[in-house]
Amino acid sequence: MLDDVHTLHTPALHLQIGDATEHGLPEEDEMAIRWLRRLPGPHQTILGNHDVLHNKRSVAAWARAYGHRSQNFTIDLPFVRIVAIGPDHDSPAARSGVLSHRTLAFLDHALASAPGDCWVACHWPLYKSVLGDPKRYFTSAMRNFYAKPVADIRTVLTRHPNAKLWMAGHTHSPITVPGFLTRTPLNRGRTIVSVNLSALVGTGKVRQPKDPILSVYLTHLPGTIEVRFRSHRRMAWAARGGRRVVNVRV
Repeated sequence: MLDDVHTLHTPALHLQIGDATEHGLPEEDEMAIRWLRRLPGPHQTILGNHDVLHNKRSVAAWARAYGHRSQNFTIDLPFVRIVAIGPDHDSPAARSGVLSHRTLAFLDHALASAPGDCWVACHWPLYKSVLGDPKRYFTSAMRNFYAKPVADIRTVLTRHPNAKLWMAGHTHSPITVPGFLTRTPLNRGRTIVSVNLSALVGTGKVRQPKDPILSVYLTHLPGTIEVRFRSHRRMAWAARGGRRVVNVRV
Protein backbone atom coordinates (compact mmCIF):
# COMPACT_ATOMS: atom_id res chain seq x y z
CA MET A 1 0.00 0.00 0.00
CA LEU A 2 2.76 2.45 0.89
CA ASP A 3 4.45 1.86 -2.45
CA ASP A 4 1.18 2.58 -4.23
CA VAL A 5 0.06 5.71 -2.38
CA HIS A 6 3.39 7.38 -3.08
CA THR A 7 2.57 7.17 -6.81
CA LEU A 8 -0.68 9.14 -6.30
CA HIS A 9 -1.42 12.79 -5.65
CA THR A 10 -1.06 13.59 -1.95
CA PRO A 11 -4.54 13.84 -0.40
CA ALA A 12 -5.63 16.53 2.05
CA LEU A 13 -5.86 13.84 4.74
CA HIS A 14 -5.42 10.11 5.26
CA LEU A 15 -8.16 9.03 7.70
CA GLN A 16 -7.61 5.70 9.43
CA ILE A 17 -11.11 4.64 10.43
CA GLY A 18 -10.24 2.75 13.64
CA ASP A 19 -8.66 -0.57 14.64
CA ALA A 20 -5.14 0.65 13.95
CA THR A 21 -4.22 -2.07 16.46
CA GLU A 22 -5.43 -5.61 17.11
CA HIS A 23 -5.34 -5.62 20.93
CA GLY A 24 -4.52 -2.03 21.91
CA LEU A 25 -0.98 -2.88 23.03
CA PRO A 26 1.75 -0.22 23.31
CA GLU A 27 3.97 -2.06 20.82
CA GLU A 28 1.05 -2.14 18.37
CA ASP A 29 0.57 1.62 18.80
CA GLU A 30 4.24 2.14 18.08
CA MET A 31 4.05 0.06 14.91
CA ALA A 32 0.81 1.74 13.74
CA ILE A 33 2.08 5.27 14.34
CA ARG A 34 5.38 4.52 12.62
CA TRP A 35 3.46 3.16 9.60
CA LEU A 36 1.03 6.10 9.49
CA ARG A 37 3.93 8.55 9.49
CA ARG A 38 5.18 6.99 6.26
CA LEU A 39 2.02 8.06 4.42
CA PRO A 40 2.38 11.09 2.15
CA GLY A 41 0.58 14.05 3.70
CA PRO A 42 -1.23 14.44 7.03
CA HIS A 43 -3.00 11.58 8.76
CA GLN A 44 -5.42 11.00 11.64
CA THR A 45 -6.83 7.88 13.23
CA ILE A 46 -10.09 7.41 15.12
CA LEU A 47 -11.13 4.96 17.82
CA GLY A 48 -12.01 1.37 16.89
CA ASN A 49 -13.20 -1.46 19.11
CA HIS A 50 -9.93 -3.40 18.78
CA ASP A 51 -8.02 -0.35 20.04
CA VAL A 52 -9.62 -0.85 23.48
CA LEU A 53 -10.59 -4.52 23.14
CA HIS A 54 -12.11 -5.96 26.34
CA ASN A 55 -11.23 -2.63 28.04
CA LYS A 56 -7.65 -3.71 28.60
CA ARG A 57 -6.95 -0.02 28.29
CA SER A 58 -9.24 2.98 28.61
CA VAL A 59 -10.48 5.16 25.79
CA ALA A 60 -8.63 8.04 27.47
CA ALA A 61 -5.39 6.05 27.28
CA TRP A 62 -5.99 5.38 23.58
CA ALA A 63 -6.60 9.09 23.00
CA ARG A 64 -3.32 10.04 24.69
CA ALA A 65 -1.42 7.54 22.55
CA TYR A 66 -2.75 9.16 19.37
CA GLY A 67 -2.52 12.79 20.44
CA HIS A 68 -6.19 13.48 21.26
CA ARG A 69 -7.90 14.69 24.41
CA SER A 70 -10.69 12.16 23.94
CA GLN A 71 -12.17 9.91 21.29
CA ASN A 72 -14.30 12.88 20.19
CA PHE A 73 -12.52 15.56 18.19
CA THR A 74 -12.79 17.62 15.01
CA ILE A 75 -10.49 17.89 12.01
CA ASP A 76 -10.99 21.16 10.18
CA LEU A 77 -9.91 21.05 6.54
CA PRO A 78 -10.32 24.06 4.23
CA PHE A 79 -13.37 22.48 2.59
CA VAL A 80 -15.02 20.29 5.26
CA ARG A 81 -15.09 19.60 9.00
CA ILE A 82 -14.61 15.96 10.00
CA VAL A 83 -16.26 15.14 13.33
CA ALA A 84 -14.74 12.04 14.93
CA ILE A 85 -16.81 10.26 17.59
CA GLY A 86 -16.82 6.95 19.44
CA PRO A 87 -18.04 5.06 22.52
CA ASP A 88 -16.64 5.59 26.01
CA HIS A 89 -15.50 1.94 26.33
CA ASP A 90 -15.66 -1.46 24.66
CA SER A 91 -18.93 -3.26 25.31
CA PRO A 92 -20.20 -6.68 24.20
CA ALA A 93 -22.92 -7.46 21.69
CA ALA A 94 -25.99 -5.23 21.97
CA ARG A 95 -24.07 -2.55 23.89
CA SER A 96 -21.28 -2.30 21.32
CA GLY A 97 -21.02 1.08 19.63
CA VAL A 98 -23.19 2.97 22.14
CA LEU A 99 -22.51 6.70 22.00
CA SER A 100 -22.98 8.47 25.32
CA HIS A 101 -25.12 11.57 25.88
CA ARG A 102 -21.87 13.52 26.19
CA THR A 103 -20.67 12.26 22.82
CA LEU A 104 -23.99 13.05 21.15
CA ALA A 105 -23.85 16.54 22.67
CA PHE A 106 -20.32 16.92 21.25
CA LEU A 107 -21.57 15.87 17.81
CA ASP A 108 -24.49 18.29 18.06
CA HIS A 109 -22.23 21.21 18.97
CA ALA A 110 -19.54 20.34 16.39
CA LEU A 111 -22.14 20.29 13.61
CA ALA A 112 -23.83 23.48 14.84
CA SER A 113 -20.58 25.45 15.06
CA ALA A 114 -19.13 24.35 11.72
CA PRO A 115 -18.85 27.00 9.00
CA GLY A 116 -19.81 24.56 6.24
CA ASP A 117 -20.16 20.89 5.33
CA CYS A 118 -19.38 18.16 7.87
CA TRP A 119 -18.44 14.51 7.52
CA VAL A 120 -18.91 12.31 10.59
CA ALA A 121 -16.25 9.64 11.24
CA CYS A 122 -17.33 6.79 13.49
CA HIS A 123 -15.93 3.25 13.43
CA TRP A 124 -19.47 1.89 13.83
CA PRO A 125 -21.73 2.27 10.76
CA LEU A 126 -25.30 3.53 10.80
CA TYR A 127 -28.00 0.93 11.36
CA LYS A 128 -28.83 -1.11 8.24
CA SER A 129 -26.47 0.83 6.00
CA VAL A 130 -23.75 -1.62 4.86
CA LEU A 131 -25.26 -5.11 4.39
CA GLY A 132 -24.46 -8.34 2.54
CA ASP A 133 -24.78 -12.12 3.03
CA PRO A 134 -24.68 -12.60 6.85
CA LYS A 135 -23.12 -16.03 6.39
CA ARG A 136 -20.07 -14.47 4.76
CA TYR A 137 -19.98 -10.89 5.99
CA PHE A 138 -20.52 -8.79 9.08
CA THR A 139 -23.33 -6.30 8.47
CA SER A 140 -24.72 -3.22 10.17
CA ALA A 141 -27.96 -5.10 10.83
CA MET A 142 -26.09 -7.26 13.38
CA ARG A 143 -26.53 -5.95 16.90
CA ASN A 144 -22.82 -5.46 17.64
CA PHE A 145 -22.03 -3.80 14.30
CA TYR A 146 -23.90 -0.50 14.25
CA ALA A 147 -23.83 2.79 16.15
CA LYS A 148 -26.39 3.31 18.91
CA PRO A 149 -28.77 4.70 20.12
CA VAL A 150 -30.24 4.74 16.63
CA ALA A 151 -33.09 7.19 17.31
CA ASP A 152 -30.88 9.73 19.10
CA ILE A 153 -28.21 9.65 16.39
CA ARG A 154 -30.86 10.22 13.72
CA THR A 155 -32.31 13.12 15.71
CA VAL A 156 -28.95 14.88 15.96
CA LEU A 157 -28.07 14.35 12.30
CA THR A 158 -31.51 15.48 11.11
CA ARG A 159 -31.12 18.71 13.07
CA HIS A 160 -28.11 19.76 10.98
CA PRO A 161 -28.40 19.98 7.17
CA ASN A 162 -24.62 20.40 6.94
CA ALA A 163 -24.11 16.80 8.12
CA LYS A 164 -23.45 15.36 4.67
CA LEU A 165 -21.71 12.03 5.20
CA TRP A 166 -21.21 9.24 7.77
CA MET A 167 -17.90 7.37 7.34
CA ALA A 168 -17.49 4.01 9.08
CA GLY A 169 -15.55 0.75 9.09
CA HIS A 170 -15.91 -2.17 11.55
CA THR A 171 -17.67 -4.65 9.23
CA HIS A 172 -14.63 -5.44 7.00
CA SER A 173 -16.98 -5.28 4.03
CA PRO A 174 -15.91 -5.67 0.39
CA ILE A 175 -16.92 -2.79 -1.87
CA THR A 176 -19.38 -5.05 -3.73
CA VAL A 177 -21.88 -5.56 -0.87
CA PRO A 178 -25.22 -3.72 -0.84
CA GLY A 179 -25.08 -0.49 1.12
CA PHE A 180 -21.30 -0.08 1.01
CA LEU A 181 -22.13 3.36 -0.38
CA THR A 182 -25.74 4.33 0.23
CA ARG A 183 -28.22 6.80 1.68
CA THR A 184 -29.42 6.01 5.18
CA PRO A 185 -32.80 7.26 6.45
CA LEU A 186 -32.90 9.88 9.20
CA ASN A 187 -36.06 11.71 10.32
CA ARG A 188 -38.61 13.89 8.53
CA GLY A 189 -37.87 12.23 5.18
CA ARG A 190 -34.20 13.20 5.24
CA THR A 191 -31.31 10.88 4.40
CA ILE A 192 -27.55 11.03 4.86
CA VAL A 193 -24.90 9.52 2.61
CA SER A 194 -23.02 6.73 4.37
CA VAL A 195 -19.89 4.98 3.17
CA ASN A 196 -18.00 2.06 4.63
CA LEU A 197 -14.23 2.37 4.34
CA SER A 198 -13.64 -1.40 4.36
CA ALA A 199 -10.43 -2.66 6.03
CA LEU A 200 -6.84 -3.11 5.00
CA VAL A 201 -6.65 -6.42 6.89
CA GLY A 202 -9.31 -9.04 6.19
CA THR A 203 -12.45 -8.79 4.08
CA GLY A 204 -15.48 -10.64 5.36
CA LYS A 205 -15.71 -12.93 8.38
CA VAL A 206 -12.63 -14.99 7.54
CA ARG A 207 -9.27 -13.37 6.83
CA GLN A 208 -7.55 -14.71 3.73
CA PRO A 209 -4.02 -13.93 2.50
CA LYS A 210 -5.39 -12.93 -0.92
CA ASP A 211 -8.01 -10.51 0.44
CA PRO A 212 -7.99 -7.15 -1.36
CA ILE A 213 -5.87 -4.35 0.07
CA LEU A 214 -8.13 -1.45 -0.78
CA SER A 215 -8.73 2.15 0.26
CA VAL A 216 -11.67 4.47 -0.36
CA TYR A 217 -10.84 7.95 -1.69
CA LEU A 218 -13.34 10.76 -1.18
CA THR A 219 -13.28 14.10 -3.00
CA HIS A 220 -15.38 16.99 -1.67
CA LEU A 221 -16.99 19.14 -4.37
CA PRO A 222 -19.84 21.69 -4.09
CA GLY A 223 -23.00 19.63 -3.62
CA THR A 224 -21.22 16.39 -4.55
CA ILE A 225 -18.86 13.79 -3.15
CA GLU A 226 -16.78 11.78 -5.61
CA VAL A 227 -15.95 8.27 -4.40
CA ARG A 228 -13.10 6.13 -5.77
CA PHE A 229 -11.79 2.72 -4.77
CA ARG A 230 -8.05 2.05 -4.91
CA SER A 231 -6.73 -1.49 -5.25
CA HIS A 232 -3.24 -1.31 -3.77
CA ARG A 233 -2.38 -4.85 -4.87
CA ARG A 234 -3.03 -3.95 -8.52
CA MET A 235 -1.92 -0.32 -8.07
CA ALA A 236 -5.04 0.71 -10.00
CA TRP A 237 -8.51 2.14 -9.44
CA ALA A 238 -11.15 -0.53 -8.89
CA ALA A 239 -14.68 -0.38 -10.26
CA ARG A 240 -17.91 -0.71 -8.30
CA GLY A 241 -21.02 -1.39 -10.33
CA GLY A 242 -18.96 -0.84 -13.47
CA ARG A 243 -17.87 2.65 -12.38
CA ARG A 244 -14.45 3.72 -11.14
CA VAL A 245 -15.82 7.09 -9.99
CA VAL A 246 -19.17 7.31 -8.19
CA ASN A 247 -20.69 10.78 -7.85
CA VAL A 248 -23.08 11.22 -4.93
CA ARG A 249 -25.24 14.30 -4.50
CA VAL A 250 -25.34 15.68 -0.96
